[in-house]
Amino acid sequence: MPEVNETKMSKPVKVFCKLPHGIRYVMPGGREVRLVGYYGDERSDLQVTDMPGRHAVMGHGVTPVDAEDWAWIVEKHGKSAAHVNGFIFAAKDEKSGEAEAREKEVEKTGFEGYDPTKHPEDKSPDGSAKGDAVAL
Repeated sequence: MPEVNETKMSKPVKVFCKLPHGIRYVMPGGREVRLVGYYGDERSDLQVTDMPGRHAVMGHGVTPVDAEDWAWIVEKHGKSAAHVNGFIFAAKDEKSGEAEAREKEVEKTGFEGYDPTKHPEDKSPDGSAKGDAVAL
């Protein structure tokens, strides 16, 4: 009979991640915990920029993570900008997580897609806002 490697798992927590492509944490022993980001787990070739993907709720990717793993991640990486600014957080339950994600949905991470309509200088031939740059 083959050996079965049983690992005791604690109750998983739902981790919400607003970073576009998520993040990977290397755990002790070399194992990885990967958080799904805003663009989701699977991207289609037809999916346009800045559109949420699968497994995304209110602009956040959602990943179930073992509670002990999450505690280790917070201990080691909890002071990083993504955690401090609330772009990565865990929720007690799905309802409270979705409520917090809804509150943070409009917050900017700095990784948003480029909107050319907000940059009129990109439409002028010389790259200036009014197209009146002077060559030196």
